Amino acid sequence: MDFLSELNPEQREATLQTNGPLLILAGAGSGKTRVIAYRIAYLIGDGHAEADHVLAVTFTNKAAAEMRARVERLLESECGRLWISTFHSLCARLLRREAPALGLSRDFVIYDSTDQLAVVKRAIRDLGFDDKLLPPKAALGRISSAKNRMQSPDDLAASGWGPFDDRVVQIYTRYARALGEAGALDFDDLLLKTVELFDVSERVRTKYAEQFRYVLVDEYQDTNRPQYMLIRRLAEKHRNLCVVGDPDQSIYKWRGADLRNIMDFEEDFPETKVVRLERNYRSTQVILDAASAVIRQNLNRKEKRLWTEQAAGARITYYRGGDELEEADFIATAARGATLDSADAGPGEAALAVLYRTNAQSRAIEDALLRVGVAYRIIGGVRFYERKEIKDTLAYLKLAINPDDDVSLRRVINVPTRGIGKGVMESLERIDPATHNAPLLAASADEDPPASLWRRVVRAVDERLVPTRALSSLSAFRTLVEHLGAVAHREPASATVEAVLDQSGYLHDLQEERSEEAQARIENLQELVSAAREYEAQDAEPSLNGFVDRLSLLSETDEVEGDDAAHVALMTLHASKGLEFPTVVMAGLEEGLFPHARAREDDEELEEERRLCYVGMTRAQQRLVLTGCARRRVFGEYQASDASRFVDEVPAALVDRLGATGSAGSAGQGSLLGSGRRSGRGWGGGRAHRPKPAEETFEPTYAYEDEDQSLGTVGPGTRVRHPLFGIGTIVAVEPLHDDAKLTVKFRTAGQKKLLAKYAKLTPA
Repeated sequence: MDFLSELNPEQREATLQTNGPLLILAGAGSGKTRVIAYRIAYLIGDGHAEADHVLAVTFTNKAAAEMRARVERLLESECGRLWISTFHSLCARLLRREAPALGLSRDFVIYDSTDQLAVVKRAIRDLGFDDKLLPPKAALGRISSAKNRMQSPDDLAASGWGPFDDRVVQIYTRYARALGEAGALDFDDLLLKTVELFDVSERVRTKYAEQFRYVLVDEYQDTNRPQYMLIRRLAEKHRNLCVVGDPDQSIYKWRGADLRNIMDFEEDFPETKVVRLERNYRSTQVILDAASAVIRQNLNRKEKRLWTEQAAGARITYYRGGDELEEADFIATAARGATLDSADAGPGEAALAVLYRTNAQSRAIEDALLRVGVAYRIIGGVRFYERKEIKDTLAYLKLAINPDDDVSLRRVINVPTRGIGKGVMESLERIDPATHNAPLLAASADEDPPASLWRRVVRAVDERLVPTRALSSLSAFRTLVEHLGAVAHREPASATVEAVLDQSGYLHDLQEERSEEAQARIENLQELVSAAREYEAQDAEPSLNGFVDRLSLLSETDEVEGDDAAHVALMTLHASKGLEFPTVVMAGLEEGLFPHARAREDDEELEEERRLCYVGMTRAQQRLVLTGCARRRVFGEYQASDASRFVDEVPAALVDRLGATGSAGSAGQGSLLGSGRRSGRGWGGGRAHRPKPAEETFEPTYAYEDEDQSLGTVGPGTRVRHPLFGIGTIVAVEPLHDDAKLTVKFRTAGQKKLLAKYAKLTPA
């Protein structure tokens, strides 16, 4: 157990606490993933458990893979029997094994968000609703929200109100029926069916409760009600449950995350041992002090005080522009400087990230970045597994597993084009699907066969119920699907992918197209085959079901790869969780935008917004920049905006304020020209000095003293340097009562008007 010496005292305490419930309150950047990996390695390496007696659950496939790699590195051996996965992958694996206990076939397919939306759109159309008044995504979101609360359509009908919910109930009913007929489960169903499995089958519940003697859950603050119940079922016998999380980073209430799960853990398990990880390995003390001051305004939390051995670091920069264009120009200039001076970032990594509350904010920022020639990447664009050619191939693979999957069949029945158009599809819809074949997926012998489109295709071909030309096309498609099913049952996943690409004609059509776009798609499909082979080499129990499940369950965070990232990353604050960057710019800190307008009358929403602010601030390693503006266009019209309360919650001693509308003369800020602080490295703010002890009322961990940097006499023609805008020449001076307004022409930023007292100019 030599590796235990690599842990700090709190991490070591959490690792060595083997028996009984354990709550690890892990502050941002405190090494929580390391603790989980070391704890698993200790349990196995010190003989407390065999590999298959340990279950670790997290929220992304990437995090699960990294955790497994860490454990194997610590133990210096492969751990193929170790269960480390996401919640959804765990449930899919359990259901593949134990589905008959629920009357469910093991060959169910998993509908991803695209598949789910297709079912909802069809339900809306069949019910005669206007999808402009009832957007499919909104309806699907309401259905998912109900499932997260474990509500059936009847439950939703009883709790809902108004015509919107009445329509959603009807859509939900058809949606559930359509998934049942197709033998499909959506992401929410994976959790719900597994909870149901443990409720109805004592044999299954006992089997896995006895097998998993140690259960570890990462990001416990993000769990929803079904996930909570699943973990309780698994741990209720041995009670060796270790949960790791931070209530201050619970930001997914809108996805169903229930903060009560972590806040009430000690009530659920009264014998709980609590360990706090408060040492931060990511950010400077200035950033930690600022973030702590903001989150301390929340009431519903568990107290922590983050600290670091790093130097205090650069103060936080706050810029408030006149409008969103000025704000965007400031961000673009900062980004340009950060990419030119990117020693803090590794090769190919983003030197700076811009975080915003809503996607709509990115437009002005993107335009500004383009103007100054800074490359950027929007995290959350079209990801590999969302590209059309990949989704088409995945649909074929799902059909090979289960032809009754209507969504997949509709997607590819005429891809590539094979003469099965709208008229043929309408003819199929009118055919009674009943056949003499036994249903693939029936809950019981008494249940009617699924009314799937595949059943209609089979009957149309067998009984020649469509015109000759359509019959030929449908017959060829039926033969293809049946052949792919046979390949899927005898060949590995990679061979099935190759069979799909070859025998469907998909690859041939792209090769015949002979365009750059087609070539790019071919390369993507080649990469998909490689992915299947990598999966076969890495998974202890490889199968086509497992590979398809893996593709279906991939999340957005899994696609954020460092060596792919541009120099500047743009993303929402929600998408930034789990990431870190040398410099972080948080844009749009204005009341009504961040915090969001809906938080005005709802204390719970306001606390969630403040947690989101805390998460954004703690993504920064060296520099943190906050921006906003005095007015912003809304539907083409300017609206005045007040500065976000979150800015005011940061102690003034930690902030340098810039911009014509920023109150740069706040107490303790000093002069930005006469006696302002010298900038730290680049434009990131002043250096901090001499530590002092923390006090009961909030004070920064370090004192921040001014240094006299008087510029002396200035006038037109004087060359000066600005910490953000660079070198420029003063072209005009306008005397004021106790200051001077300077007009400065900068080489890269153009002409700016600055107040001499606050401009932080130095001789160039």
